[in-house]
Amino acid sequence: MKLFMKRNRRVLVFGMVVMLFLIGVGVIQLVLNQYQPFKDTAVVKVEDNKEDKIKEEKPTVTTEKLLKPVSDDVKIVKKFYDASLSDAELEKALVYFEGVYRPNLGVDFSKDGKAFEVKAACSGTVTKKDNDALLGWVVTITNENGFSTTYQSLNEVSVEKDAVIKQGDKIGISGENVYESELKCHLHFVLEKDNQALNPESYFDQDVTKIAV
Repeated sequence: MKLFMKRNRRVLVFGMVVMLFLIGVGVIQLVLNQYQPFKDTAVVKVEDNKEDKIKEEKPTVTTEKLLKPVSDDVKIVKKFYDASLSDAELEKALVYFEGVYRPNLGVDFSKDGKAFEVKAACSGTVTKKDNDALLGWVVTITNENGFSTTYQSLNEVSVEKDAVIKQGDKIGISGENVYESELKCHLHFVLEKDNQALNPESYFDQDVTKIAV
C-alpha cells in the first residue's frame, strides 16, 4: 500500500487539486445563481415603484360649471343687453339713470323685493370688495380660467379681499342701490373676460373652460 501511495502520489495530488477546483466552481456558481434573481427582482421593484410614483404625482384635473348665484326661487328681472334679443326685450334690457338709457351689461335677479342669499357662481379669488356710492357693496371673484364674476347691489358681504372662494360659498345678501333703484332689493350679476362683459345666461350650466370672448 505504501509502495502504491508512493508511486501514485502525484496522481493523487493532481486528482485532489482537480476535485477542489470543481468544488470551488460549483460553490461560486451556486452563489451567483442565488444572487442573480435577487438583483433582477430589486431592479423590477424599483421600476414598478417609479411608475407608481409617477401615477400618484399626476395632477387630477377638475372642472366646474358656471352656476346661478342664487336659488331657483330667485328670478331674472332684467336681462343682459344682447343683440339677439327682440326689440321689446332690448328695451327692457336698458338701464335708465340720470336721464340716460344705458345697456344692461349683466343680469339682475330679484325675489319680489325680498332679500336673498347670494352665492359664488364659481370658485376663485376675491379681487375686489368695495362699497360703491351708486352700486352698493361690490364683490369680484377672479377665476383661474381668466374670467371674473361680479356681484353688485349687496347689502351685506360675507367675504374678504384676497380670500380663496369655493363655488357655492356665501358671498352676501342682496340689497338696494342708487343706480337701479327701481328694482328695489336685487342682485346685479356681471360676467367678464378680457375686460369684456358677456351674457351670463349663455354660460350658466356650461363648463367654465368654454367661457370666451
